[in-house]
Amino acid sequence: MASAVAARPPVRAPRRGAGLHEREGRAGYVLVAPTTVLLAIFYLYPLAQTVVFSFTDWNPASPEVPSAVGLDNYAALTDTGGFLSALGHTGLYVLVVVPVSMAVGLFLAALLNTPFRGRSVYRALIFTPYIAPTVGSALIFTYLLTPLGGLVNSVVELFGARPIAFLTTTPWAMVSVLVFSIWQQVGYMMVIYSAALSGIPSSYHEAATIDGAGAVRRFFSISLPLLAPTSGFLAITGIVGALQVFTQVYVLTGGGPLGSTSTVIHWIYQQGFVFFNGGLATAASVVLLLIGIAVTLVQLLVLNRRDTVELS
Repeated sequence: MASAVAARPPVRAPRRGAGLHEREGRAGYVLVAPTTVLLAIFYLYPLAQTVVFSFTDWNPASPEVPSAVGLDNYAALTDTGGFLSALGHTGLYVLVVVPVSMAVGLFLAALLNTPFRGRSVYRALIFTPYIAPTVGSALIFTYLLTPLGGLVNSVVELFGARPIAFLTTTPWAMVSVLVFSIWQQVGYMMVIYSAALSGIPSSYHEAATIDGAGAVRRFFSISLPLLAPTSGFLAITGIVGALQVFTQVYVLTGGGPLGSTSTVIHWIYQQGFVFFNGGLATAASVVLLLIGIAVTLVQLLVLNRRDTVELS
């Protein structure tokens, strides 16, 4: 009997607080449940429905049940010059707007990093285009670029040149869209970079100053490497946002002239809500989604390889 009792495993007393942790865990599930349900209803379900419609001849203006067409819509995207052209315009937009706005925003953030009187006013003025309504800003921009009496063309005429129809001729229409978008995004980039610069310990710059490094050398050797995570974040969010550009194109040029400024989202809008070719529009939406996911994954893989920052 004694040996049987000795062989019996000891009974562990319940840990204190275990019940509390379980209750907190259940309460957490309850708190996130409404958001999860809303995301499922307003995001996941429409996403699944879009994928399904991309394999059909869905017409948004028709009450008829769409019929399956297989991969015909995706094949039509490669045969349709309009989609490939819009994809090229979107790629150009991403390659120009994102890096230029990041570079200008970083320059302004570094320029305004030193405290001086009125610094907050300058930051607010630069940030204002980002928070201003895009439609209103685009309409003002349209007025400034008008060939008859526009401020920009008035300056052009001072140099003896003829007025330029910036929004209705190539390549000026695309240039106008790019300049307007950069002007919008610079303020946001500047604010994020300013916050990151303020988080760099001043001891790094003080030590470099003692070693004889100038302001430019300190920026490229200390500030710029330490800003790599911030630059990665801005690059990812900037590219994802640039892939979805629509309002600027719709208000400024309407995709013209002759589709020379039409982007993917604008092309999808035309196919779905102008020509009522919903199947083709949803197929293009799925392709754009896959492109965005692929670009984001590549950027995340590149950023994950930079676990440490070395200061030279």
